[in-house]
Amino acid sequence: MDSISLQKVDLHCHSTHSDGTLTPSEIVELAKRRGIKHLSLTDHDTVSGIEEAIKKGKELGINVIPGIEVTADTSFLGEGRRELHILGYHFNPNSPSMKQLVEFFRNSRIERNRELCFRLEEKGYSISYEEMVKEFGENFGKPNLARVLIDLGHFEEREEAIDFLSSLGVDRKKLDYREVLRLIVESGGIPVIAHPVTMNISYREVYCFLRKAKELGLGGVEVYHYRHGAPDVRILKEMSEELSLFITGGSDFHGKNKPCVDLGMLNLTELEISLPLS
Repeated sequence: MDSISLQKVDLHCHSTHSDGTLTPSEIVELAKRRGIKHLSLTDHDTVSGIEEAIKKGKELGINVIPGIEVTADTSFLGEGRRELHILGYHFNPNSPSMKQLVEFFRNSRIERNRELCFRLEEKGYSISYEEMVKEFGENFGKPNLARVLIDLGHFEEREEAIDFLSSLGVDRKKLDYREVLRLIVESGGIPVIAHPVTMNISYREVYCFLRKAKELGLGGVEVYHYRHGAPDVRILKEMSEELSLFITGGSDFHGKNKPCVDLGMLNLTELEISLPLS
């Protein structure tokens, strides 16, 4: 295949419908400027921006794949700072299973956000839940709160603000990963483990987990991500190929909430991605 004809791909980005700073339409417009042909909007816990993104994609000739990113329970991994994020692709946003998934996480996020803002006000930070909803919508996340804390002069660095928010000990209710896999599959989608390095377990443990999860419906692995070094990419690619799992990748773009992460920055093309793009 001639390199000139290769189409660029970014299958992981977030809009103002969760904790990004660009609207779905603005992300698609940026994708057009970046030469990205295949894009997936993967907002946290919601599919509310997909319709807008697909509409703008049709106007600009961008293939927009329905996507979502949810956070599963990690208690089975043991103690420690671990994350298990699951991406979903190609699902029906209006299916009963996807509506069930979104509703659970919507309620969980609202409950967590109310408690976070209450704790902040207790500690003397003048950030109310109502003001956050007015500014960012009810699906806002810690990156939005971190940005407000920085704008108010309480912190200088994003990670410092995020660590402070995490130290408040306010956790969201999460579904078991098996339930997340089931609901995505039932909605016609393909579940993918996002940025596996954040699971903070050994490569051997990652492999064993992927092998077990595949039996439960897992379809792919996000091999390419800005947090993955060359050894991570090589090993995760080998695991995916051995287990016959789709290979995906994306920037994890959040706009100004992750200023060092730009849409399309990984320069991925259809050659690196084995997930169906249509």
